[in-house]
Amino acid sequence: MQVIELTPLQSFGRSVAMVFRAAPKQLSKLTILMLLSGTIPAMVVWLNKLIIDGATRLLSVETGENPIAFLMSQPFLLSCVATLLLLNLVNDSINATTSFVFGSLADKVQGFVEVLVLDKIANFEDIALFETPDLLNIVQLTEKGVNRLKELSLRLVQVLQGIFILIPAILLSSSLSWWVPLILFSFATPAIYVEIKYRKQSWRVEETQASISREKDLYKNVLIGETYAKELRLYSLQSLLLERWQGLFTTMLRAMEKIRRRGTIEVFSWSLLSGLGITLPYIYVFLGVISKNYTLGDLALYSGIILQVRRSLMGLIDGGGGLYDVALATVPIYQLLQLQPELQEKCRDVTCNVSAQRNVSAQRNVSAQRNVSAQRNVSKQQGICIENLSFNYPNNERAILKGINLTIQPNEMIVLVGENGAGKTTLAKLLCRLYDPTQGAIFWDGEDLRNLSLENLRERIAVVMQDYARFPTTVRENVGFGYLPKMQDTNAIQEAIAEAGITRVIEKLDQGLETLLGKQLEGGVDLSGGQWQRLSIARALLRLSQAELLVLDEPTANLDPKTENEVYNIFRSLAKGRIAVVVSHRLALAKLADRVVVLENGQIIEVGTHDELMALGGQYHLMFTRQASSYQ
Repeated sequence: MQVIELTPLQSFGRSVAMVFRAAPKQLSKLTILMLLSGTIPAMVVWLNKLIIDGATRLLSVETGENPIAFLMSQPFLLSCVATLLLLNLVNDSINATTSFVFGSLADKVQGFVEVLVLDKIANFEDIALFETPDLLNIVQLTEKGVNRLKELSLRLVQVLQGIFILIPAILLSSSLSWWVPLILFSFATPAIYVEIKYRKQSWRVEETQASISREKDLYKNVLIGETYAKELRLYSLQSLLLERWQGLFTTMLRAMEKIRRRGTIEVFSWSLLSGLGITLPYIYVFLGVISKNYTLGDLALYSGIILQVRRSLMGLIDGGGGLYDVALATVPIYQLLQLQPELQEKCRDVTCNVSAQRNVSAQRNVSAQRNVSAQRNVSKQQGICIENLSFNYPNNERAILKGINLTIQPNEMIVLVGENGAGKTTLAKLLCRLYDPTQGAIFWDGEDLRNLSLENLRERIAVVMQDYARFPTTVRENVGFGYLPKMQDTNAIQEAIAEAGITRVIEKLDQGLETLLGKQLEGGVDLSGGQWQRLSIARALLRLSQAELLVLDEPTANLDPKTENEVYNIFRSLAKGRIAVVVSHRLALAKLADRVVVLENGQIIEVGTHDELMALGGQYHLMFTRQASSYQ
């Protein structure tokens, strides 16, 4: 899968557009509030100048009137004082309103982006996303990026506020002298550059340590997760795993602290230079007051303005650095959102590739080719034909399957057997098109799987995987997820549960089908491993009304011997009228199959019925004899 490359500027543009899409009303309101909030400080400073100059002038006038009466006789000065007080009240109101609007904006942005990310991951057809370290790193960084995108709202507000404070402050400071805003900017620029540089370096550390962060999270899940709770305590693994978590945390922390320490020293040094840029204009105004070129009000005005420029510049430095930080951190979000599954890409190119694949397969035995071709022309239902199939997982050069050729007839039940790592489960995944072959092809009724719609293809398949899901929902939903149109069909769900042999267990639950499963849910109950597996079988059974292919990966792994034979017979009856592919270590099931396919090191080494393979005296005979002896 191709991961796009984005510059921080491109990511920033997309992030701003994302915020506009997520909360346009809140962002508009914040902009107006920031505009008002930015102009008020300059107005306050200007009013302070007028009040100080007015008070100074009044002090030079001798009068015998009452001070209050005398003040009331000065309408201009009085209006300045009243306006100043009113502006302070308005500013407080704006700050309170801004806090409320910003909270709403941040929540909307986070919810909007999380929906996009969850939708992308949940509907990503290629499970390589969950099994490829590089892609898992992008997912890991995306989670951080979502939180940083929420921070973008705060940084945008901070920058807007800095700009709206800076513009009137610069206009007033330039009235003092043209060089004042110039020197303030010149002395602040190095600090801006250093801030951005070290934020970039900090993100580089996070980016390069994504795998360490993911490993740290894995240890965290082991330490606090229910799945590992019993063995964690029984084997006293807490200290060992906690020590490993702390080691990974310390490694990340030291790398970040090194960057932060160096950046803090350099930013502080350049900030001293920026402080010098404030000192020079201030001294200039102070000397002007002594020489009577400026009034005390001017001193108050320009002192306030210079400090405002300084404050707005620091806000822009911090906010701008934060925006750059967000731009870096949100790159993985857009990399993930634009990531395309290999399944779709190969589907587009399949027309060009089929002929090449068939040329490769033409090198096989000619008579076998003719037989396959003859089978395809008999009827529409031609079964499944696997031609010269090889497969290796993404970013892994080791071939899991090599040169697989196999035809599964309509209504035939086959069992895939072999040692661990032989490629049985991988072949089952390819039949479900969770992956596409690296070489070769799989044809179903004469159609390459890559030419079929993924949605339509998977609607024709019922499956029980080895690592079956334990959904934290009700019993009804755990079964109903197998075929959503029958979710509310109580009879159909109860029939599937009965066929899976778990009716008594469900009937004993307080709320029956509506019982919540999973101790992590309030009022939820848990099932045993075998009961969960039976529930996953019931989920597959619910889909059988429309399924043409039944794929069972170790369907009896957690079942007790007493009911194993019963389940075997259920599978045999369910397989009637459809293609059934079963992956199993329990070779007793192989006796019920039409054919047994033996895999070793990713290759088919034996194919035949149970009796044929036992008579052959090869690998299957050895495996079956060895397993049967353990029951004697």
